[in-house]
Amino acid sequence: MKKLVQIVVLVLMLFPIAAYCTEWEPMNNPLSNTDGSLTGIWGTSRDDVYAVGEHQALGIILHFNGRSWSIQRKARKDFAGVWGSSKYNVYVGGTDIIGASSGFGYWHFRPQIDLSTYCFVISVGGICNDMLMTGYCYDKGLSTSSGFVIRYSRLRGARMLGGPSEALEYNNVEVYSAEAHDVNAPYYGFDGTIYDVWTYENAAYFVAGDSGMMKYNGRWMISIPVDTKGIKAIWGSDLENIFLVGRTGKIVRCNIEANPPIITIENPITDVDLSDVWGSSPNDVYAVGSYGTILHFDGKTWSQMDSGIEASLLGVWGESGGDVFAVGYEGTILCKKALSATLR
Repeated sequence: MKKLVQIVVLVLMLFPIAAYCTEWEPMNNPLSNTDGSLTGIWGTSRDDVYAVGEHQALGIILHFNGRSWSIQRKARKDFAGVWGSSKYNVYVGGTDIIGASSGFGYWHFRPQIDLSTYCFVISVGGICNDMLMTGYCYDKGLSTSSGFVIRYSRLRGARMLGGPSEALEYNNVEVYSAEAHDVNAPYYGFDGTIYDVWTYENAAYFVAGDSGMMKYNGRWMISIPVDTKGIKAIWGSDLENIFLVGRTGKIVRCNIEANPPIITIENPITDVDLSDVWGSSPNDVYAVGSYGTILHFDGKTWSQMDSGIEASLLGVWGESGGDVFAVGYEGTILCKKALSATLR
């Protein structure tokens, strides 16, 4: 009995690091070791994970059921971002296309109708049935591009919160520009690509990209009074702990609840580009990037982890307190099993 108590105590002592997982391991999947790439990943649990990307000029949606990965859908356009509010409400976005699934592998796609403009959806995020897509549009006639943010709701259709002045259409649903602009931000087009979106509870959306970080809760406002250009991804546990990562190893940590906001530009521990960031808490954050780079933040310091690969990583997501997944070039999918899982 005494020995059992000692084991229980040991497990409880280790519990705070249960979310940190053990070793990164490659996962076999239909795209493994190919010239395909996986750029986005999201799930509801370790038994229900989606990865999206491109293979042989086709868009690919992979699904993990807790045992194996399988191709759930192919499309003529590549995919870059995936997000959902539940296993029955999942969205993907890519080149000139968005898709929605109500579960069980049945996907419905909405191709872009306005062929004078290419739209590249890079990230997808949202709250319940309300979704934001970010990326950039390229006008073939004018040879110009600008970042965009589109808000899509199954109930209200779609409208553009910032982007090209021309109206776009998705299956006859007009995507229109915001009705008014904020003096602090452009209302037609952003300065460069919008790479990522993060939503905080039911209150606000945050987007990040070449223009830095901006907040939308009915109107746009600049949220960080510091030069954060070159940001590629954003994630936060709350408004006191928002993490941004980007080019040449840039990492910025923000507390916008403080007055004035507290902005911490972390000392770089790598000079490679970072592509995505995700965490289970402010003390357990992962960032991934070029050449198989994986960084981890334990609440005090960032450290570099051994991914065991050279292929660039483009997306990271995990189950809070559970497994963490990373995806990238060459059809790479890595997983870090939660420590609690290894004890079972």
